[in-house]
Amino acid sequence: MNTFPSDAQSINESQLRNLARQMGKLDAMAFDVDGTIADGESYVSDRTIAALRALSERGIEIIIVTGRLWDSAAEIMRRAGHDGIAIGSNGAIIGHSSTGEIFHSQPLTADESRTIIEIGKKYDLITTIFSEDSIYVEQLDMSSDFLKGAHQNLPIKVQDFSTIEPHHIFKMMFGHMDASYLDEISPEILKHCPSAQRSIDNFFDIASLSEGKGKAMRIVAEKTGISLDRVAGFGDGGNDVEWLEIIGWPVAMGNARAEVKDISRACIGHHADDAVAQFLEIYVDEFDREFADEQS
Repeated sequence: MNTFPSDAQSINESQLRNLARQMGKLDAMAFDVDGTIADGESYVSDRTIAALRALSERGIEIIIVTGRLWDSAAEIMRRAGHDGIAIGSNGAIIGHSSTGEIFHSQPLTADESRTIIEIGKKYDLITTIFSEDSIYVEQLDMSSDFLKGAHQNLPIKVQDFSTIEPHHIFKMMFGHMDASYLDEISPEILKHCPSAQRSIDNFFDIASLSEGKGKAMRIVAEKTGISLDRVAGFGDGGNDVEWLEIIGWPVAMGNARAEVKDISRACIGHHADDAVAQFLEIYVDEFDREFADEQS
């Protein structure tokens, strides 16, 4: 499906401009966060925020589609000055960034939560719980630094999982220092937790079986009236495949997992190099050249 090189090293400005021209005038652009618009320290740079703001000023809808807590997604929109829709916890929570109105919310079932906790213990995995507005671990570990970077204003709570009400859990995460170990036990994880998705090499994200980023994008399209064929989206993890493959312009990061590159029409640079910001700056420049009369 790729129409542009899948090797991030071969992407140059000319190819990015060609990609921008082919996309044309879009209804919306959608963005995963970690591994996509966030840098190596899990921070969304001022350059990226400025590029998002430029899209908004040209009437292009911005959608954040992330496994992070919903408020973390909404904060990115607020920094960009965009009044739009943020998707958090892999689609389990959807709401308006400016008003804080949540119009879709689906926690894990009690049975799903208990099963995930049991599987995490059985395979000695680092398990993390995401409620609507909090993150819980039973002990601080390798995932804690990653989570602190992604949710800078939110403390990581250390708490016995048995004391957390199951119906307050919207997403869970498995982690392990050894990615090859996760490769080895992946069939067992998927057998017991069929909604598990390999977000990055060292983590699985798990939302309710009835939820997902793909379903969330369809909900947003129905609510806003945008055409998914006229949406460009950027992602890197296994949990991005289901929404990227239903839009018109799926774009993989240079650091993306193979399954993301396989379904994408283009592949740009590495997230740590602000590759999305670089492309958006070029897209805005081409947009202004092509549609300047409509904007005046």
